[in-house]
Amino acid sequence: MASSAYENVRAAIADEGSDARVEVNQRALIDKILARYASAGAVYRELLQNSNDAEATTAEIVIITSASDGDGTAGNGANAATTAAASNGKRVVTQVTYRNNGLPFRPQDWARLRKIAEGNPDESKVGAFGVGAYTMFSICEEPLVVSGRKGEEQAMSFFWKGDGLWTKTGKAPEGILNTSASLSGKQGGDDEQNWTSFILPSRDPYPLPDLVEFGQFLTASLTFTQCLKMVRVYVDRTLALNIEKTILESHTIETPKASSWWKNDGAVTSSSSGMFTFGKGSDLTQTTVQMSVSLRKDESDMETSTVRARYASATVKTCIPANIEKRMVRVTKKKPPKELMVQIFLDAASDDDGDDSKSDDEKSSKLASRFKHIQLKQSSDGSRITDSFAPAPGCGRVFIGFRTSQTTGLGIHLAAPLLPTVEREAIDFVDAALREYNSELLEISGMLMRLALEHEMGRIGALWEMGREERGRRWEEARREEERKKKEQSKKEENKDDEISSKEEASSDIKTSLFSFATFMARNVKNTVTEAIKAVPEILGEDDETTELLNPADDRPLCMEERDAVLLMKAYCPRQSTPDSLVGACLARGFGRCLPLSSPPVLTA
Repeated sequence: MASSAYENVRAAIADEGSDARVEVNQRALIDKILARYASAGAVYRELLQNSNDAEATTAEIVIITSASDGDGTAGNGANAATTAAASNGKRVVTQVTYRNNGLPFRPQDWARLRKIAEGNPDESKVGAFGVGAYTMFSICEEPLVVSGRKGEEQAMSFFWKGDGLWTKTGKAPEGILNTSASLSGKQGGDDEQNWTSFILPSRDPYPLPDLVEFGQFLTASLTFTQCLKMVRVYVDRTLALNIEKTILESHTIETPKASSWWKNDGAVTSSSSGMFTFGKGSDLTQTTVQMSVSLRKDESDMETSTVRARYASATVKTCIPANIEKRMVRVTKKKPPKELMVQIFLDAASDDDGDDSKSDDEKSSKLASRFKHIQLKQSSDGSRITDSFAPAPGCGRVFIGFRTSQTTGLGIHLAAPLLPTVEREAIDFVDAALREYNSELLEISGMLMRLALEHEMGRIGALWEMGREERGRRWEEARREEERKKKEQSKKEENKDDEISSKEEASSDIKTSLFSFATFMARNVKNTVTEAIKAVPEILGEDDETTELLNPADDRPLCMEERDAVLLMKAYCPRQSTPDSLVGACLARGFGRCLPLSSPPVLTA
């Protein structure tokens, strides 16, 4: 009945009604929705993602500031030299130029930039909704984009006519892009590159970002970039921050095979319904990467801090059911890829942790390392940036292009082409078809985590066995040296006691009352020291770390392999994933299914 009424009304309107196109208030759409993202720095996140998609290796952020008038507005004619004297040294950002040295815009790229919600049709790229570029309007009223081969740059200017957004395109004046040589102090070199620039005058001048916090954000943004390796930040044409990622080594992860044809004790390499399957051979790799951060301390000096990290990656073949593929095409306007890449960030440690020039006591003492960590944070802003690179236990994030607010429940980051919500802050588990796709992709990501753990613990174990003889020799030398020092100390104390005895005999005329007072004071000192030692557990807390500190089961220092194993196992200590616990459940299912007949490796005393 309802269906009949619906069809009758539609037929009547079709015959006699008038047509009218649905209109969109573009200013309201952009201001209320497209330029409002839940995460800080969304405009830089989207621009960095576009740079990586354009195969850029370097991105530059050039910030122009002005002295503040005290109310957050920019003063007239102010520059960096007068900033410190104005408004208590506060500066506000009046313009940002973001640029990358990736592929210049093609005609289809210019066309997409003019169209809202027409995402990148390339199935290997992250962008799907076609709205990321409009985060520019969160800080700028009328952006300007310049791109093209050197000497042939084209420019597109956005401007408003009432509530409608318009563009104008034309040839850009020569020389406005290639200023990298003068900024970085180089002659030639970078100046020959093709740059794509986004020039963003501030709608309302805003405070200059804290460079440590901004550096932490940018370092996190480089975690899983395939092409983008360097980000430079200039403040008033002076290099203030430089972040560089370098690949150090890479090797293949071997997939455990069944011990015989009738046993099922090999690794499972496909998700529950076969939607995703690991590739073969060299498709599973582990890579060591170094992240180097240089931060300006003063006009003539930059401080540098470095950290090394372990990654594991896998090429995954896809076999998407027709009903899920149809839904994905409707949502993203492109077909799912035939193969995709899944990556995990295992852990990171300061280069100081593996410095053999440091003493074993410095490396192994937990109390000393704790105080050292606090001291570094107080004295080095660069180390504060690199320290943030590795996630805390249970606080690893899911990356869909860039970091989302979803945690993995482990100390491990995960990067995979999951299907997100529009703002790319969460995974889409609402739509039934997308929920199945995302759940199985998380499951095979859990399998990669298990294979990476088995591989790395096996590698560490082999290195530990290889160094057993050398380690024993060094421990024996250290023990002998300690015994020698104890004997020397004991001998000194005996000599000191002899001297005291001789002095006492020579001073036999000391009054008895004075001697009794000294004896009384010595007894009180002994009692005080005893009470202080007993109070140590109350001060430090009676946890496992304190117990080990006061009564070490094995006082031999940890070797490098043992420290690596501890660091790795800490990353695999699980907690509930947030805000959606389904993510952790899917990862755990894959972790368990991968090698169902064997327990994961553990550390024992």
